[in-house]
Amino acid sequence: MTVVITIAGLGLIGVGAHATFTTSTSSGQTITAGTSDPTLVGSCVSVTSCPLAGNNLYTLSPDGTILTFAPDAPATPSFTTGDEEVTATNTGNLPLSDPTWVVNATGGSDLEGQAYVCVTSTGIGTDTTNFVLYNGPLNGFSGTTFALGGDVLSPTSALTATSGPTDNLVVDVYVGSEPTLCGSSAAGTPATPGPSTTPSTISGAAIGESIAVSVELTYRD
Repeated sequence: MTVVITIAGLGLIGVGAHATFTTSTSSGQTITAGTSDPTLVGSCVSVTSCPLAGNNLYTLSPDGTILTFAPDAPATPSFTTGDEEVTATNTGNLPLSDPTWVVNATGGSDLEGQAYVCVTSTGIGTDTTNFVLYNGPLNGFSGTTFALGGDVLSPTSALTATSGPTDNLVVDVYVGSEPTLCGSSAAGTPATPGPSTTPSTISGAAIGESIAVSVELTYRD
């Protein structure tokens, strides 16, 4: 909104001469809508070793909403991708309600049918306990969503029981007795790191196939 005020005055300068003095000013109001801007970043937890594509651990979709970890092509019958973490941070100034993780795995169908996955999260808020969200066959996991009603990605660093500026998800695809954050813990229980208890190893056409795990964040603003 812009307002222009014009003031005109008539004065005498000399005999019979007229001059008009004009001054103008403007005032403006700028209205900026709030922004909801979640940012996804990938990392490799602790001392685990995670696969790289070149020097990159992950790629982001053009709109920044989907993070895909570098594909892993195991050459041994027992393996782990390491604990690959996605952290979502609210860098805007509006809260994001009901943040939901959507996880997919793409690649070799034989490998997907033989592999397992450990998924954990410390969630949002003041409780930093790392809970197991899923620990089981990979082909029963693709397309799964994880959310907790009432959670909010807030734009400030102040924490409540269900809100804070960050949320996270850790994914580890494995086969055989490999160390993971889940260990033998069941979904809904605190994660206890340790070797997995799955007896299987990859075989046949699965050897040499590759799998890429992608993680998407959806929300309401």
